[in-house]
Amino acid sequence: MQRTIAINAAIVGERPTGLGVFALGVIEALAALGERLTVLTSRPDLVTAPNVDVQPAPVGVRPERGALGHVARLLWVQSGLRARVRALRPSLLLNLMPEGVLWPAVPQITTVLDLLPLHYPDEYPRQQYYFRHYVPAVLGHSSEIIVISESTRRDLLERFPRVPHDRVHVAIPGYDAARFSPDGPSTMPDEPYALYVGNVMPHKNLPMLIAAFAAARARLPMRLVLRGSGRAPHVAAVRAAIEAHGLAGAVDWQPYAEADTLPALYRGARVLLLPSLYEGFGLTALEAMACGTPVITSNVSSLPEVVGDAALLIDPHDPGTLADALTRIMTDDALAKSLRARGLARAGLFSWERTGRAVQGAITRALGPARI
Repeated sequence: MQRTIAINAAIVGERPTGLGVFALGVIEALAALGERLTVLTSRPDLVTAPNVDVQPAPVGVRPERGALGHVARLLWVQSGLRARVRALRPSLLLNLMPEGVLWPAVPQITTVLDLLPLHYPDEYPRQQYYFRHYVPAVLGHSSEIIVISESTRRDLLERFPRVPHDRVHVAIPGYDAARFSPDGPSTMPDEPYALYVGNVMPHKNLPMLIAAFAAARARLPMRLVLRGSGRAPHVAAVRAAIEAHGLAGAVDWQPYAEADTLPALYRGARVLLLPSLYEGFGLTALEAMACGTPVITSNVSSLPEVVGDAALLIDPHDPGTLADALTRIMTDDALAKSLRARGLARAGLFSWERTGRAVQGAITRALGPARI
């Protein structure tokens, strides 16, 4: 009898990013690999894979609801999801986030993308109990654990030493190759621009990025395109840095990029900047490489895993190294061409099929020969 997988995809929200993108990619990949799936989500319209049973989750659990949505989701997982799993009687429950049923009726797998709140406790005060107590409890009730990079695996095993090493499996994310490719329209700028795409949070290191851009722009003309937003204090801090460096006329900053315009932004950019202090994976670097855009990124956490030798790696604590790397790419066409070629080759190593097969292996391990 074919095994059936119930998928907790409550994290998929109104505008999926991060966890939501990963969840949808895994669902599509597992369906394409022939797994029999029942997906629980408040966004059934986003699950487009054929032959998938999609069942609604409450709208109130979406991540956009903030703290209230988080609490509602935790309560729903222990009540509504638990009841649904008992009624469905699947072979296994797959949680595509670090939230799962305590004392589940079936084997479960839980996914951890990063441990960001533990690195920045002052920025995530309400998530400290969640990550220090609830997450390890869920992992203790999970047959296997999925992480999205070797960096996150090391981080998890260091923070939660009671987790057995052999239960933690890396499933590297993929990307939408139909959208992110070098072929297609691109923006036509008046002058070359560097691009940043992502949220506005301390770990993204944007004040350092602004300082480095200011130093590079003092050497030659260029623009900075920012796409992303965040909490008001962090947005205000970045705006203050832009004003302090006299860059107001050189920065194009909008809260987000529409899905249909993002690939063109990548293709039109001379370079993508991602000088983060911490990343669970760094999807924008992968998307940029897939579009043929050179990348400058940090030499810490998961980022070297993503880019390999296809990007310029810099010290995220030193704006001078970023300014120098940015100047090199803006002035050295041969370097830009080489990074473009290496980036396209590197992006070809990533796919949602590869991700799905890694998750599929964890499922098989969790069920064991007698359960398949």
